[in-house]
Formats: sequence, structure tokens, C-alpha cells
Amino acid sequence: MNDRQPPPPSSSSSSPSPDPENILAILSDKPSLAILKLLDRKEYSIQQIASNLNLPVSSTYRKVNKLEHLHILKKAKIVRKDDGTDESFYTSRIDEIQISFKNNKMTCRVKNKEYSPDRIVRLWQGFK
Repeated sequence: MNDRQPPPPSSSSSSPSPDPENILAILSDKPSLAILKLLDRKEYSIQQIASNLNLPVSSTYRKVNKLEHLHILKKAKIVRKDDGTDESFYTSRIDEIQISFKNNKMTCRVKNKEYSPDRIVRLWQGFK
């Protein structure tokens, strides 16, 4: 069993280099790009994303899941609704994407957004 702990988030870091073809596919897909734009510094549920962008909920689930799998989006929070079900809210985790083609090789670099303190810490700081 591996007892190593993951490194703490840095203030600004790069994700492992994703496959440039996957990133290009996302950036050239209008609904996926619209989702990225909508979630920049905002948090929305799948239903809110679908409603805001006039997309089918099933397609929105698939696209958000793919973006989350590629570490482009992240779950910002999970809220328990009155009916006892959980609703996940998503946000963008990227600040910048760089794609380059040099010496017949395509590379991709994804720069993460700066790490921010836990939401509870920020809430308590507001009471000072």
C-alpha cells in the first residue's frame, strides 16, 4: 500500500500535460467551450448549466463529466436538497491553456487557477 500523501496545492501550478488532441476537441466543441466560459469564476449545477446554455441535460452531464475527467472542471461543492438528494456544483479549474506545435510535435500545457482557501475559512473571515 502506498502511504505517500499528495502534495499540497500550490498557488499556481500546471496540471500533468493532457493529450493535446483531447484539449483541441474540447476547445473546438461549441457547447463544451460555452460550459467553460460559463463556469469561469462561477459555480453552477448541471441543471443550471443546461438551462443557461439551452442544452439538453443528458448532453450537459456527458460534457461536464468529460471536462471533469480531463481536470478542466472540478466539483466546487455538493449541496443536499430538501428531497434528500445531492446536487453537485462545478467550476473551472484552469486559468490558461497553451497548445504549441514545434518540430512536428504538438504539446499542451494547462495552468491551474490559483489555490484559494477553503470556503468555510473565507466565510469565517467575513465575520471579523
